[in-house]
Amino acid sequence: MSSTRWEITFEGITYRCIRCGFCCSCKYWRIYLPYFDYLKLRENYSHYIEDVKGSYFSKRLKVDKRGCLLLTHDNLCRIQIERGYPYKPTMCKLFPFSFRVKWNGDFLLVIKHYCRGIRIGKCSEEMIKHAIECCEELYLDQLERIRLMGMETSTRCKLDEREYITWEEREEFGRYIFSSINLEELSRRYREVANLNISREIAYIERNIQENREPPERLIVEREIIRYLGELNRREIFRKLPLKNELYRLIEIGMELSRYRDVLKGEGVIDLKLLKN
Repeated sequence: MSSTRWEITFEGITYRCIRCGFCCSCKYWRIYLPYFDYLKLRENYSHYIEDVKGSYFSKRLKVDKRGCLLLTHDNLCRIQIERGYPYKPTMCKLFPFSFRVKWNGDFLLVIKHYCRGIRIGKCSEEMIKHAIECCEELYLDQLERIRLMGMETSTRCKLDEREYITWEEREEFGRYIFSSINLEELSRRYREVANLNISREIAYIERNIQENREPPERLIVEREIIRYLGELNRREIFRKLPLKNELYRLIEIGMELSRYRDVLKGEGVIDLKLLKN
């Protein structure tokens, strides 16, 4: 395992490839090639590669309306079929994982919920190790530059518009709030930590969860909504906001998520919205 400090943001979620081809569609992203990937592919696949400027990378795979030109009609990768998995570009092997930089400069391993193979479950240690190795292989010596650009230089952040707290306190508050076992406890901890009354928002979420669901399923959905909000908190997507603003933004996402009959599908929709914003 890498000596670089990595934190997993998505406990309770895993994925299984369902050969849907979505990762190869290149919708909302492109497949860039670090130098060693380019060396592996240039002899046999040079006509699928193009130059690119204004990026960490100088090469990427070409696409058409369907996606990557190397995607077969059976939603398989031509490189993997012809040369084997090790020849696939690192960025392809990394999906559906990615990473962000934590406030203190550590790296946050992220899973993309818009991958259609996302499932409730536990990622194996082997899967996590492989994802981290792909991140480090993809960026190599650029990781330190990315880390320095992404971390916070101040020791404090805003609780609200008037009060400041340390980053360590903010992280501790988030972990405490989103370790709640149910919505009632979540509401109580919102009030305890940030003096936020979210009783109306919680009632809205509860009504949506209870609609057309039996009690066992309601509990699963309730816990998954809390887990996903905690995952977003750990990703630090809204860390530029005061903590109170972030917490309210997260409960709004919980309300949106509760409207989906398939909560995992809802997480995918929300993840795409966050990506585009």
